[in-house]
Amino acid sequence: MNILEKIVSEIKKAQRIVIFHHVAPDGDSLGSAIALREILEQLENIEVADNIITSYVPEIYKFLPDTDKLKRLNDPSLYGSYDIGIAVDCASRERLGDAAELFNNSKLTVSIDHHISNPGFADIDYIDTSVSSTGELVFRLVGPAGVQFTPKMATGLYTAILTDTGGFKFDNTKPETLRICAKLIEEGANPVEIYKNCYEFKPLAMVKLQAKVINDAVLAENNKIIYGVITRDLLDQSEATDDYIDGITEAMRQIKEVEVALVFKETLKKTTRVSLRSNGLDVCKIAGFFGGGGHKLASGCLLEENIDEAVQQVLTVVKKQLEKTEACS
Repeated sequence: MNILEKIVSEIKKAQRIVIFHHVAPDGDSLGSAIALREILEQLENIEVADNIITSYVPEIYKFLPDTDKLKRLNDPSLYGSYDIGIAVDCASRERLGDAAELFNNSKLTVSIDHHISNPGFADIDYIDTSVSSTGELVFRLVGPAGVQFTPKMATGLYTAILTDTGGFKFDNTKPETLRICAKLIEEGANPVEIYKNCYEFKPLAMVKLQAKVINDAVLAENNKIIYGVITRDLLDQSEATDDYIDGITEAMRQIKEVEVALVFKETLKKTTRVSLRSNGLDVCKIAGFFGGGGHKLASGCLLEENIDEAVQQVLTVVKKQLEKTEACS
């Protein structure tokens, strides 16, 4: 019995299951979790399929189906312990945030993920780093579970894959990725509407914030490094929420000559969240140095430092990694 079959076997013995995605959820985590709940709700043995969110649904993903069914940790309908707790798209237990305790209290824990930095933190770990997204892994559950595709499921999974491939432009877009998306379109996903919602329908405040951050970005090391800084004051002045920074790092990475792009965001707790994108350098190793992780060309980390100190610490490591790479080339 392989891991996929084992997960399905355990699911079919359970009655109460709870699904988790990571803090500051993105299209892959939200879309995968929504699709997984659709799978569970078709199984006769499942009495409860709860989906936990620890923050809020980012503006661009509010079009996803049933986001109103997501539950917060203070919801009185939640159980103290579930038969199975499933974390989707979480590279580590820490990425569960305040929901980690509820995950740990589950009788059986499962992790479904594609991040290379995932060490395996559940009773059953289904980790495949060769796929584009966790959405592809949840797609694989449909057949063994013996359920039917639904338009909601197709929409969630298509969104997961679309966003984690950067609109099918990242090198994690493989032939199988597109074959899966073709199937999802056949099952009800609307590629035009999903793309518009994810990449085109942006609030004015988001566009203005992103334009300012990019305009004020700092270039270093002969334009090989570019970084932007987002303080709480800037977010407040821009009338922007934290998710409005999505896409800034990727936009800066596209600048000619840039090898590494970074965005430093001050959190409400005055710590600093860092987003890293690269055109070749392994930024997952850099994020890992600070306790974070992700993918080779796209990673993130959280530093328990003020934003000025975080900028200096991370830039020092990035510069050293660039020097090592150049020395070896």
